[in-house]
Amino acid sequence: MVRPDSYRDPQACVDQVIEQVGKTIVLGLPLGLGKPRHFVNALYARAQADPSLQLHIVTALSLLAPEPGESLERRFLAPFVERLYGQIPELAYARDAMDDQLPSNVTLSEFFFQAGNLKNNRNQQRHYICTNYTHALRDILDQGVNVIAQLVAPDEQGEQVSLSCNPDLTLDLLPRLRAQPYPTIAIAEFSRYLPYMGNSAARPRTDFDLFLDDPDSEYPLFPVPQTPITPQDHLIGFYASTLLQDAGTLQIGIGSLGAALVHSTLMRHRDNPRWQAVYRDLAVAQRFPVVEHCGGTGSFDAGLYGCSEMMVDGFIHLLNAGILKRRVYPDVALQEAINRGESVAQDDRQGGVVMHGGFFVGPEDFYRQLHRLSDEQHRLIDMTSINYINDLFDHPLGTQRLKVAQRQQSRFINSAMLCTLDGAAVSDGLEDGRVISGVGGQYNFVAMAHELPGARSILTLRSTRNAGGRTVSTILFSYGHCTIPRHLRDIVVTEYGIADLRGRSDEAVYLALIQVADARFQQALLEQAQAAGKVAKDFRIPDAWRRNTPETIAAQFKQAGGEHQFPRFPFGTELTDAEQQLGKTLKALKGKSATKAGKLALLWGGLTAGGPAPEHEPLLERMALTRPRGLAEQIERRLLIYGLKHL
Repeated sequence: MVRPDSYRDPQACVDQVIEQVGKTIVLGLPLGLGKPRHFVNALYARAQADPSLQLHIVTALSLLAPEPGESLERRFLAPFVERLYGQIPELAYARDAMDDQLPSNVTLSEFFFQAGNLKNNRNQQRHYICTNYTHALRDILDQGVNVIAQLVAPDEQGEQVSLSCNPDLTLDLLPRLRAQPYPTIAIAEFSRYLPYMGNSAARPRTDFDLFLDDPDSEYPLFPVPQTPITPQDHLIGFYASTLLQDAGTLQIGIGSLGAALVHSTLMRHRDNPRWQAVYRDLAVAQRFPVVEHCGGTGSFDAGLYGCSEMMVDGFIHLLNAGILKRRVYPDVALQEAINRGESVAQDDRQGGVVMHGGFFVGPEDFYRQLHRLSDEQHRLIDMTSINYINDLFDHPLGTQRLKVAQRQQSRFINSAMLCTLDGAAVSDGLEDGRVISGVGGQYNFVAMAHELPGARSILTLRSTRNAGGRTVSTILFSYGHCTIPRHLRDIVVTEYGIADLRGRSDEAVYLALIQVADARFQQALLEQAQAAGKVAKDFRIPDAWRRNTPETIAAQFKQAGGEHQFPRFPFGTELTDAEQQLGKTLKALKGKSATKAGKLALLWGGLTAGGPAPEHEPLLERMALTRPRGLAEQIERRLLIYGLKHL
């Protein structure tokens, strides 16, 4: 067995790559966390210096730290960004792509953007590749990939490496790369910050051709901080938690809506009387009968099995709480016998896993938790191929029959940006063609929910959004783009409740969505539906629906226990207490300044705000505005004081 070469210098790796494949390089990189930043930056720097080198980078989700804007935002963000990301090398190609500074001999093609980052970037919009996650491997190979590179975790014995955060595509790409009729090379960059994940993610070192191994230059993992969960998000999460069945299967995505679901699921299991009280106060069963046959109200005695392309930190919270505990097995006969409730020998039940995930990325504490898992807990998590998770077709790791047996009572829960009254969902782009993020695996899971017995697709959606200082509905009569077509409509959840759309007539679907829309927009939606002949002309909006207002949400949130029971950061935050308070104030100031009238009102408020209260002094110090210099800083200080006092 020939051991791969190992280098401490990334430039030496670049030399080897060029010697092996030449100066036309199509580089495949993992989605998100697993990009080997030292090697990639060295290769990109070589391309910048040598115009004869043609570099095409094919990847997704090139993570960049937020770039502070001006004024108060910079004062708030700059110290936070330095604290979280100061030790992590920036992806030079990604920053240059963001700034439209890529040299002419470098092309970047991504199939999933960091949400919103490249909305107005014409170059990257042109090179975006629209593909389902399950088709990404095929489409990457079609680009002529001849080099792949990934961050990996080494084992202590020196025989294996772990694909850790990104077996999703790499697990299938490695053997396919070897089969190409042209020279190829696979590079692994070691990171001892990466948690070593075993099972499918553990691979022999010989899967790679060379290693970049310099312990002195290793860097922390890129964190994606927790986002605050609003009262609206918490209500959406609570409604979604009523749709879970014990002994079922769970898939969720990243963000505050997923975190809100996890929080309510933990409450349902740990403090069921409290959860039941909220369930009764919201009259969930009476208003939304779907929960009676589709959901549940008890604790999770049998437990859930996680099957999610992205293993978010919420799954670890569910694991630690004893909710993520339903084991699935690679033997289909055993799995089907267990599903039927037949007696199975205890020895046969000892194996199995409770989680299949394709990739992970999350907050710093998530990475620490993965490192702290016991050996037994690690064995329960199988990071594996995305094609095993996102699809039902046969795969080297299992058959369709096995997947069906494992994925009983699946709940695939994803968020959407917009929804049309016919049940189509918009999750990745705008009607003018601009891409916000990407399709990812959402379509796969929605389609799978219609194939698996007992499965449901649940799309979570905030009923309104802010656009240029105005509140607008996210439930629209129609829209010129869709991610999920109307024939795959299923369940939509907003802060106002649950719309059950599967198998229902168009009129029933239109009315179910109007029922969970914000009351300020219901009448206009109804009139559009009636004009199109989709709803009877004599239908009138019931009084109960007209109570879908922010005031109702505030009252329901207070009745449910407010922030004491539903905190903004139930799983912690990288923000200090002062930064949390400042963040809320700055968000309110930004909202107020969205219109010209709002800006004038803020300016007047700042001029008349007076001096700070004693409790505001530490906040002014954090923003370096204790002793302002010049007119601009004086104005910033006054605006902040006004916001702290009144917003």
